[in-house]
Amino acid sequence: MRDYILYSRISDRETVLELWGASTKHPDSVFYFSDFKLSDFFDSSSQIVPWLFECASKLTFPIHSYELAKWACEIWEEQHEFFK
Repeated sequence: MRDYILYSRISDRETVLELWGASTKHPDSVFYFSDFKLSDFFDSSSQIVPWLFECASKLTFPIHSYELAKWACEIWEEQHEFFK
């Protein structure tokens, strides 16, 4: 099981996803929202979940991709109650 840490740095307003697994000294993977190509049709905050899907697609093991995508779906469902 991986630990997911999603946060925004105040200093540069960067949203960061850190994936922690085996190591306790550094994350296994780090992703930056600024690297994601945003759609012009939606505000940036509504594109966090699609970005998480992109991050999931870049993981090595399918089970880790699935777990991150599932977590992203849970975030979406919390933000949009009508999907429950």
